[in-house]
Amino acid sequence: MAEKIMIKCIAQTKTAPQWYRQFHLSDYTTLLHIPFSLILMSCVVIGATMAPKLSLSRLTLSLIAVFCGLQGAHFLDEVKGRPWNTHISNRKLYTIAFTFLSVGAAIGIYLSVTVSLLLTPFVLSLIFFPIAYSLELWQEKFHNPFWYGISGGFLVSLGSSLLQDQTLTAPAALMAVAIGVHGKYLLLLYQGTKSDTTRELSWTMLKGNVLVLVFTALALLTTKLT
Repeated sequence: MAEKIMIKCIAQTKTAPQWYRQFHLSDYTTLLHIPFSLILMSCVVIGATMAPKLSLSRLTLSLIAVFCGLQGAHFLDEVKGRPWNTHISNRKLYTIAFTFLSVGAAIGIYLSVTVSLLLTPFVLSLIFFPIAYSLELWQEKFHNPFWYGISGGFLVSLGSSLLQDQTLTAPAALMAVAIGVHGKYLLLLYQGTKSDTTRELSWTMLKGNVLVLVFTALALLTTKLT
C-alpha cells in the first residue's frame, strides 16, 4: 500500500513526455518505447546486412532477442526514480523486465550453441548491460552515453553481423563503430528532451533518426534479398 501511494505521488509531480503524451499511451505501452525500439531493431538489420550472406531465420531470432533485452532494460529503468511517470508497481516492473531478459537470454544461448560460441560475449552483454545500465549499478558507472553507444550500438550491430556469417569483415566493423557513435549521441538527444530549452528540437531530431534508420535498414535488407 505504501509503495502504491509513493508511486502515485511521484507520478503526479511530473508530466508525461510530450511526444508520448500526444498518443495517450498506457503505462505499459509507453515503456515499450516504440521509437527507440525501432532504432535498435534497425541497427540489428543494418549489422546483419553487412555480412556476406544473410539468413532470415537468424535475423528474426536476433531481432526477438535484442527486442527482449531492450524491453527488459526499459522496464528496469522505470524502477529508478520513475523517469516515465508510470503507476506500475516495482514488483510488476521487475517481473516483466526479467521475463523479457530471460527470453532474450534463452534465444541468445540457443544461437551460441547452434551457430557459434563466438556469440557468447554478445549474449552476456545482452544480459549484463540492461541490468547494469538501467539499475544504475556501481555508482552509475555504465549509465552514460559512452556505454550506451557500446551496448546499444556497437555490440548490437557487430553481433548481428557475426551471427550471420561468423566472419568479421571490414564493412561490418566500420558500420558497428558508426552505429556505436550514433548510439552515444542518440542518448544525448534523449537527455535533451528533459530540458525546456532543448525539448522540441531534441524530439524532432529523434523522430528524424527513427525514420532515417528504419528506411536505411529496409533499403539494405531489400538490396540484400534481391
